[in-house]
Amino acid sequence: MSNPAKRAEFILQELLLHGRVGAEQLSQQLQVNTSTIRRDLERLEQQNLLRRVHGGALPVDMPAYSAYAYDLTFQENMNKQIEEKAQIARVALGLIQPGDSIALTPGTTTTHLARAIRHVQIRPLTVVTNAVNIAMELNGLKDITLTLTGGLLLPDFFALVGPLAEESLNQMYVGKAFVGVTGVSPEHGLTGPNQLEALTHRRTIQRALQTIVLADHTKLGRVALHAIAPSTAMHTLVTDREAPTDLLAWFKELGVKIHQPE
Repeated sequence: MSNPAKRAEFILQELLLHGRVGAEQLSQQLQVNTSTIRRDLERLEQQNLLRRVHGGALPVDMPAYSAYAYDLTFQENMNKQIEEKAQIARVALGLIQPGDSIALTPGTTTTHLARAIRHVQIRPLTVVTNAVNIAMELNGLKDITLTLTGGLLLPDFFALVGPLAEESLNQMYVGKAFVGVTGVSPEHGLTGPNQLEALTHRRTIQRALQTIVLADHTKLGRVALHAIAPSTAMHTLVTDREAPTDLLAWFKELGVKIHQPE
């Protein structure tokens, strides 16, 4: 591949999908010599889009919250269905346009989307979130206007909840809400394990023109304790290739658009 811009795009997509890239493997995939790959990696590092290591590259250092996240349920869930969540994040990126106002709810799949947003030039964007870690992921990015709600912190998932969070969300409208859930069922709708977080999810959905649910196949058909919204509140479902076809057909009958990786 002779086009440097296309090589850079490929490298960043591989990094997003796998969490690490190797110079030798990239050389074979792109059919260029390793010295060319090393220059590509050097340019991307200068743009703060990756961090070079011996033999390849890693994502840029995670924000400070990762130092204490490893003992929490959040990090345990981040390590589940990593490739599926990365694929879902890449598909969801295609639903975001420059100038959009979007909401990102707390969750691991929405965190993957926030990290994906860091690596692309979808600007300008207005982002509203009640997730402290997502705000840290997007903090300082040029041409992104970031609003973090107030509220009571649920430390396991970095979620701001309660009356202050709900009132903050009630003061805004967004074009698109990207919502992560524990369960999504045609019959029982969107559900989650925490009552307070379910209420802020519900308020986010109410303040969005479009609701886009991000859920890997393990969430489909699952029902958690607290109701968030009916399935008909969902405009679009972004899921992975392993999603059961019978459930997807049922969602389509309800008028939900389905997006999956190719």
